[in-house]
Amino acid sequence: MSFEASPIPKNEESRLLAVEKTGVLDIVNEEIYNVYCHLSRQITKCPDSWANVIDKYRQYNFVLDGEDINDQIKEERRTSPRPLTFCQYALNSTSPLIANDLTKHKIFKNHPSVLKIDGPRFYAAFPLINSEGYILGSLCVRDFRVRRLSKNIINLMIGLSKKLSHQLDIQTEQRQLSIERITRVMETLDEEITNLSLSETISILKCLSNGLLSTKDQKKLLDLDLIDKNLNLTKKSKELKNLLKLDAAVLKRIKMPALKTTEIDELFKGLDK
Repeated sequence: MSFEASPIPKNEESRLLAVEKTGVLDIVNEEIYNVYCHLSRQITKCPDSWANVIDKYRQYNFVLDGEDINDQIKEERRTSPRPLTFCQYALNSTSPLIANDLTKHKIFKNHPSVLKIDGPRFYAAFPLINSEGYILGSLCVRDFRVRRLSKNIINLMIGLSKKLSHQLDIQTEQRQLSIERITRVMETLDEEITNLSLSETISILKCLSNGLLSTKDQKKLLDLDLIDKNLNLTKKSKELKNLLKLDAAVLKRIKMPALKTTEIDELFKGLDK
């Protein structure tokens, strides 16, 4: 028998939309998420850990951590065709998917990687479930020997996956709010100043959000009567800024909240129980 693809979840259309909204697809921003994979390895003592989301055709690993793993290996493992992945099976249940011995597991024993002499022997996936109940992907660990996780370690991993899911929720919400806010700003600018080019719009936004202005920006803003010769805001630009309610931080990169030190301490305390 050959390895078979997992059944498609009944809510797949809505789930795919939820995955898209996270904004993590095709974005390498591992510093935000490294701590989750690092802790997964520490908690389970597994050599490899990764977190992923799964779209219609592929699995995208937005963070990977492992023994002797370098940037080149990470890029090689960044995406996989969905029908060939282990993690596709984690989309059908909110409970962890744990295979203590992959060579004896009814689903995975015929997977091409498991059939190899030096292939993986243990795998565990902890679903990443968003606030709407959609399974986006999973936080995973694997080992090259047969093993079992204690109930306590499983619970710690469930807790860690919930924290990562919450962070993805925050990122989705902030991304959506930023898009909506920028859209409103662009629409207002278009109403207040006719025939603006894209470059002029960017110059205005840089000016009103206290950004660094190039000589070219300054000339555009002078022509639009938004700054004076001393580079101070004119009455027109002040009125525009008040109308837009534009905060200096609106267009700056959103910094995601990191896992707090106290939360990390609590996770490791759980290991001693």
